[in-house]
Amino acid sequence: MANDNSGGHGSKAKLRKPHVVAVPYLGQGHLIPFLELTKLLASQGLIVSYITTPGNVARLQHQVNEVVKSSNPEADIRLVSLPMPPIEGVPPGIESTENVPLHMNGILMKSSRKLAPQLEQWVELQMKNAENRNKNDSFSSPPVCLISDMFTSWVHRSGAKFGVPTVVFYTSGAFPMSVMHSFMKYTPQKNVEGDDEYFDVPNLCFEFRMRKSDMPVTMRDPETHPMQEFVTEELNQSMEGQGLIFNTFYEMDSVGIDHIKSLTGRPVWSIGPILPKKVFDAEGVELAIGGSRGKAADISEAECLQWLHSRNPKSVVFVCFGSQSTLNEEQTGVLARGLEGSKQAFLWAIKRVQTANETGLPEGAFLSHCGWNSTLESISLGVPMITWPMFAEQPFNNYLLVNQLRIAEQICSTMDAVAKEEVVKKAVIKLLVEEEGENMRTRAQELRNKAKMAVQKDGSSYVNLQAFVEYMRELHEKWMAATHRPNEGEAKSGKKRVCRIL
Repeated sequence: MANDNSGGHGSKAKLRKPHVVAVPYLGQGHLIPFLELTKLLASQGLIVSYITTPGNVARLQHQVNEVVKSSNPEADIRLVSLPMPPIEGVPPGIESTENVPLHMNGILMKSSRKLAPQLEQWVELQMKNAENRNKNDSFSSPPVCLISDMFTSWVHRSGAKFGVPTVVFYTSGAFPMSVMHSFMKYTPQKNVEGDDEYFDVPNLCFEFRMRKSDMPVTMRDPETHPMQEFVTEELNQSMEGQGLIFNTFYEMDSVGIDHIKSLTGRPVWSIGPILPKKVFDAEGVELAIGGSRGKAADISEAECLQWLHSRNPKSVVFVCFGSQSTLNEEQTGVLARGLEGSKQAFLWAIKRVQTANETGLPEGAFLSHCGWNSTLESISLGVPMITWPMFAEQPFNNYLLVNQLRIAEQICSTMDAVAKEEVVKKAVIKLLVEEEGENMRTRAQELRNKAKMAVQKDGSSYVNLQAFVEYMRELHEKWMAATHRPNEGEAKSGKKRVCRIL
């Protein structure tokens, strides 16, 4: 049975609040954005239940406590723990992708479907409690909407059993998702012989050309990668929800957002960048080191800050490849020599633990791997990027950064390629020393300003957020109307109350 770590407020106040349920995929790049979304929705007066496994609840609880304690005492955020069923081939206690090699992500992704029965039991319990709202002092509103991840399409089926609508939260941008959809539907790469031959991607409202060598490894020949079929199925089904939320903003991602709207015919709410408010309040150094969104470093925050403050402004390259990407020994060596050869200061975040069955050195890096969370953080701080995309939609994020926004310099293509030492060196010097680097920094600062304006009152993302919250309130009002206490005539006629929202 689910364990509900909920905050406590008066039941009468909760009765008037819409209750939404967030169900993220078990990946670090999904769990954290979902938590930021949860905080954002709670700040708008919604009750938000965040569904995940015990290990992830333990890791996230302190962040929820901090929100309630410091910034929003009225926030009603509940971390709901669903025990992770045993997974063949995965050691017990593994509940997140950051604890398994990249090639095992697919096993975890498929196995997350085993959480469906527990989720449905929990939703059913909330519905039963709601039926007794006039008798139960501890009543709180039942779920009026399930927010699924793009990799938890099974949530749509669970919601349908109770007549509860679902929307999908894409933790990535609309541009890369537009490209991914066209690749998966039309597979234009199948008709291309050479890996370095450029080809057009069809059915997009913008021009997009690519080579096989630039594509994610699993997408070059989908038939040889069984997991790609599963990913394609998940992404296609994710677009079946009543609406789509994107962690992006219109001023940066308009072509992708407009394409997704045209493609699905459903509401699309771009409400990003969904990041802690201090991202837009700080100059960046204290935020980058002092944030609480990841694991603690071996080097103290004070030591890092002391070193950074000893450097000239905008003179340090931060190297970090996220929680999943892994460089082998050759890739790590080339990157290190290129950085040293540039004669510029750099700070390299390296993953502490490496499992025994992985080869090469432990990695980190923020030249960046083009993960969407890192991309948004960099843009929101006005920092240009040096890019080495690795897998998934990262090559498409890279295309947006390098070719459309022109705030990045690419040094290598994908995870199976090796950068050239001289290319790394030139890229670092270009961004930190040369005029073109200053131009990139100017464009990045302009994007930062647009991102900041988007989330402020009357900005594009703010307006979309209010529209989504209003939709939740409308669903709540429908539920309230459908489950009203029967009057005397209804009681005599034996009419039953309806619990369906739609």
